[in-house]
Amino acid sequence: AEQKRKGGGGGGRIERSGIGMVRDVKALAIAAPEAPAAAPPAQGMGEPTPVIESVEPYPEGSMVKAVGGSQVLIRGREFGRSDEDRVVTLGETRALRTTWVSSDALIAKVAPGVGADLPVRVEVTGPSGQPRVGSSPYAFRYSAPYIYDVSPVIVGRPVVGPAEITLSAWGVGLWDTKPEAQLNGVTCVDTKWVDNRTVVCSVASNQRVALENPEIKVGGQRSTCHIMRPGICTVSLHHRSVNSPKALKVQIRAIEAHGGDATWLKERLKAMEKTYSSNTVYHPCKTWVDCRVKSFDGAVVSGIIMVTTGVCFFISVFFLSKAVYFVYTWVEREALVRAGKLPPIDDDEEEMDPYALNIRLF
Repeated sequence: AEQKRKGGGGGGRIERSGIGMVRDVKALAIAAPEAPAAAPPAQGMGEPTPVIESVEPYPEGSMVKAVGGSQVLIRGREFGRSDEDRVVTLGETRALRTTWVSSDALIAKVAPGVGADLPVRVEVTGPSGQPRVGSSPYAFRYSAPYIYDVSPVIVGRPVVGPAEITLSAWGVGLWDTKPEAQLNGVTCVDTKWVDNRTVVCSVASNQRVALENPEIKVGGQRSTCHIMRPGICTVSLHHRSVNSPKALKVQIRAIEAHGGDATWLKERLKAMEKTYSSNTVYHPCKTWVDCRVKSFDGAVVSGIIMVTTGVCFFISVFFLSKAVYFVYTWVEREALVRAGKLPPIDDDEEEMDPYALNIRLF
């Protein structure tokens, strides 16, 4: 392009003319705004999104184990056809296997894990190639830990630290799930995960705690106590191993009369009178009085049922034995008559025979 300098003095301006100028003007005049970026494809355009309504153990009532391998039934709708791909995520873990039952039901094999109130996610990929995702928060939970043993066993007196108590339980988790353990409401100073069935509770130096009502909390769930040895699950209705408050008061008076320290028994009595459900969230009764009444009523009903069952069994055995004896004597006599060793009995003689009369009355 040709440039011309115009003006005088030390200043001036440069003008552009010619073909270059025309090109610049045309470029500015006809420049169009940038085209908007293409919108991302919609999720499964034209295909319905899965809806999750419920997640339950399958079969119903079974445990969802922390080691994995259990199955859950997912109910809802729009789970697609059998030939479509689908992925189920329970919590943060993908299910080991997903089985299509119908467009309203799926069966998923659970991966190892722990926790409660976990989200569930179902992803279905249809002909469009775009996944359709449905989710439901707080829909899934693993079974809570289940304590079945404690070692060493110290019943009737408190544990004085430093000490280590081993709690055996199902459902602690296949990896270090950072469990929290406690004994009779007292939190362990340190809880060490060993494996899916073992947790070690450390008691601090000079700390006194009753070896009762062990509890493990993992993944937001509290364990239940099912130890068969009496005197450990004292606030559990599972084994009826509860000492009454009256008996504890007698023990406290006896210990104090001999100059002993009954502080731990007093704490136990206070906890027993205050609540009857400290080791688990679910109990049919809450207070000691309520549980005592329900336990007494249950014992009375159980006693009546046992007595009635015993009487019916005795009567049944008695009449059954009489019937068997009657059939046996009749068959034996008929055999002797047929063998000619006994004469046949006519009706008149049979009516006068006391033995036959008793048989007829029977």
